[in-house]
Amino acid sequence: MTTYQNFWNVEIETLLDQLGNPIGLHENIVDTIQNSGRTGIYINQVLNALRIGVAIKNDNQNIAFVASMQSGKSGTVYFLCNYVLPAIGVISEYEHILFVTSMRDRDLYEQNRVNLEKDAYDCVIKDSKPSVVKVMKMSDFFNHPNPHKVVKDFKVKLVVRDEDQYGSGLESSFELAFFSQLRQELPDIKLLAVSATPYDILDAHFTGTTEVELIEGVRSEGYFGITEMLNEGLIEDIPQNYRPVQPQEIKGETVFNLHPKTLEYAKYLLNFDNGLGIIRESNTNRAIELRNLLNKELRSNDVDCLVIGSDTSCDFSINEGLAEVRSLVQNRGRKVILIIVQALSAGKDLKSLKEHVRFGIEPRDRQLANGAQGITGRFCGYHNNRDFKLLASLPLLEHYAQFEQDPEIFMDTNWRNELYNNNIRGLSTQTKFRAGYKEGVFTPVTQIVTLSVDELNNASGRIELNFLDDEAYERLKNFFSEAVYNGKTRGVRLNASDVTIRLASSYNQSSNRVYRNWNCNVADDFGNIFFKKNQYKYGILISNYPIEDERNTLGFTGIKILHSGTAEWRSQETNVQNNSMYGSGDAA
Repeated sequence: MTTYQNFWNVEIETLLDQLGNPIGLHENIVDTIQNSGRTGIYINQVLNALRIGVAIKNDNQNIAFVASMQSGKSGTVYFLCNYVLPAIGVISEYEHILFVTSMRDRDLYEQNRVNLEKDAYDCVIKDSKPSVVKVMKMSDFFNHPNPHKVVKDFKVKLVVRDEDQYGSGLESSFELAFFSQLRQELPDIKLLAVSATPYDILDAHFTGTTEVELIEGVRSEGYFGITEMLNEGLIEDIPQNYRPVQPQEIKGETVFNLHPKTLEYAKYLLNFDNGLGIIRESNTNRAIELRNLLNKELRSNDVDCLVIGSDTSCDFSINEGLAEVRSLVQNRGRKVILIIVQALSAGKDLKSLKEHVRFGIEPRDRQLANGAQGITGRFCGYHNNRDFKLLASLPLLEHYAQFEQDPEIFMDTNWRNELYNNNIRGLSTQTKFRAGYKEGVFTPVTQIVTLSVDELNNASGRIELNFLDDEAYERLKNFFSEAVYNGKTRGVRLNASDVTIRLASSYNQSSNRVYRNWNCNVADDFGNIFFKKNQYKYGILISNYPIEDERNTLGFTGIKILHSGTAEWRSQETNVQNNSMYGSGDAA
């Protein structure tokens, strides 16, 4: 059994304890993981579901589940709803969870409906049970007499909001339909937001506008995402002002030519016996011009060039086009260049086609969410293909990778400034960089105690940590074991009341929040160090790498205990500071 499996098996036991060890849940966890080939649910999804279950059991009203693109969020929701919540008594017979999706695409809706509404096998009774999930389009959810009618008719206990960015803003449709109306009549109903980029609800969480419990998704060992693509050098920065087709004025007439990079990437496809290249265009006419130029250039190389989109002048609709590409590449061994017009965004899964992808060109570079979730995001997931390349905004994807590994970087001033300076003007459609001031809670650090790992293990260290019970104290000491610091520890918690922690092995080297905050001082803002607006008495920074480990940039192994003082309300300048040519030092 791998270190990864050993560590997370212990974590599963800890989470089950927090859930009260409900009857039958452990057996169904074992059955599900041992039969992952049949169930399609793996250990990371089970862990995620258990963590969300603990948050719901603890009566958190708003929960944000942040997980990497194509990492198995639907499987997490399925296991949570059909196994965890019934086991802990949140869902009773004839009660349901409502899964609302903003995706208008019929195939995506059907995909969610089939995957989430399928029967759930219970290994204890050796029979299947109907799924407790009801899938619904957001547009239908808003139609009169919904949302009240569907919530009442299906006895809905939890609403899951999938990949929908309308959550926290007072002017948002989801706010008006859900919070303002439903919660007036059903104050106990809970909301779970599920996304790789739920920036609106994260903003509410970190600023304290709305109380939100943040759950970070566990990445499976086999997952290949944007972070891994960057590490393997598969992404090339897109040229400034790049367009796949370049217009040129010659004697008063506009002539179109392929951009040199477009031609370079298209010819890369010729190195393979079969495969798929994908190029995004924002305009149907330019997409057709691009197809014609590629056909002219590659006509003798047996390459099919197709345009897909919603316009009738395209070769295929989006769904028909993807089906045609699968047939051409996987069944007939063809080489295909797929030109998409404003399509292939969050939710679209290329599935087995990922093994045949040879290149992608994503020109979108002004917004973090759609720049990451587009073509690049569709290449993420569980596959063995490493022989492809991407032309995309390198600064955008590097910043997304930092967020992917550490969602708290969302509130980091330098991170935001760097995005802004790279002309990335928003995090999502609803979350943009704006100038302004904000008020907030300031909680001063009143005392700091530093303990080496040796001191942690002796009597004096135990006295300094007398606010921990024996179980939490032993768990803290265990963080220094090799199985932990070489494991996947993001999102691990100490499970101690009034205590929040930061664990060095949960972060990457470039933005390790433990080491970046290690030199904090008394009177600094406790909330900024731990990004927690709710009140904790203690915070612990944990440098759990050995001193000789190259990842330990501090040169110290041990902990720093921070005691928090009394919170006060302060007017303060926003932490989004624009240092670019557009801001002249003003907040943005």
